[in-house]
Amino acid sequence: MPALLGHLEYYKQHGINPVRYDTADPRLHFERRASLYRTLGITPLSIRGSRVLEVAPGTGQNSLYIANQRPASLTLVEPNPAGQRDITAVYATAREAVKPEVIACRLEEFEPAEPFDLVLCENWLGDSDHERGLLRKLGGMVADGGLLVVTAVSPVGVLPNLLRRALSNRLAPTELPFAERTGILSRAFASHLRTVSGMTRSVTDWVHDNMLNPAYLGVILTVPMVLEDLSNSFDVLGTSPRFSTDWRWFKSLCGEQRDFNRHLLEEYHAALHNFLDHRTLLPNRDHSRNKQLEWGALAVAESLRAWEAGDSDADEVETAVRRVLDVSRDLPTASALDEFLDAFADPRLTPESVAELPRFGSLFGRETLYLSLEKQATA
Repeated sequence: MPALLGHLEYYKQHGINPVRYDTADPRLHFERRASLYRTLGITPLSIRGSRVLEVAPGTGQNSLYIANQRPASLTLVEPNPAGQRDITAVYATAREAVKPEVIACRLEEFEPAEPFDLVLCENWLGDSDHERGLLRKLGGMVADGGLLVVTAVSPVGVLPNLLRRALSNRLAPTELPFAERTGILSRAFASHLRTVSGMTRSVTDWVHDNMLNPAYLGVILTVPMVLEDLSNSFDVLGTSPRFSTDWRWFKSLCGEQRDFNRHLLEEYHAALHNFLDHRTLLPNRDHSRNKQLEWGALAVAESLRAWEAGDSDADEVETAVRRVLDVSRDLPTASALDEFLDAFADPRLTPESVAELPRFGSLFGRETLYLSLEKQATA
């Protein structure tokens, strides 16, 4: 089997940049970004006058909000030529924004002369040893007392889309032309995506970036992984969604009790099941049962990787999904997972039958989590 393409190689091969957002109403786009940063504890005043770095900004659309908060400087590191063209187009009419310096290189080659006050990297780094090394490199680019914003992926939250990926392998095998596969999967999942309020990506871009992207199964960088790599130098400031509450008295938050990251992990494991369905919010659940749910979701991802690499078959995927059901029968999503299993086993599976799945079709998880982390001052 040939080596799987990474995000950048895949985008270059097909000349795509499938990370565009609907920004027809710029005010709404800015309100979404402001709401995200507010949830993360980052106010406009904390951006103003700061040196800001964003790695893998894609189209540059999200960076426009930062540029309009008047940072002292804005550096964008983007190696994809399609992304560089999009950034140029986005800033061509942005009269009030600070113009960024666009560095056309990979993070591996980027060596800034001095650290930044705010470093951003969304929806890119995954769970491979190489990418986790890049996460630590990003952390080294943050000034003492500065902030790092990265995204993690919940294995439980991404599970519904992993199952769509399994259906995609049945509907649109790799031997078909790229354009034909895109059309098949767009017909299958357009109705699913219409159930998500606030969706800002086109069906085609979503299919390209989630169902056809060879690197998609490597994006599951979990919250525990992020903290394992960064806890020695960073404390979590905020998350989006906000799944952690802290009723401890501030006067007790000193010494060993000032371990904000440990508290966040405890809250994370208590709330893990709520990442499975974005429409529901359930009471906290037993930590050990939720950890079994997370391990089960990771096993589904691993079975998919093995199947797509030719090292396993679809039966292993089905087995992994049934194990997830065993530890989630008490959750409202059980019937949707049963419906998926019936569809996955159907030899007459078609895009139209997938489009009409009533329960699974509307199941989307809270897939991406944002974390803001504060760099500890060195002694």
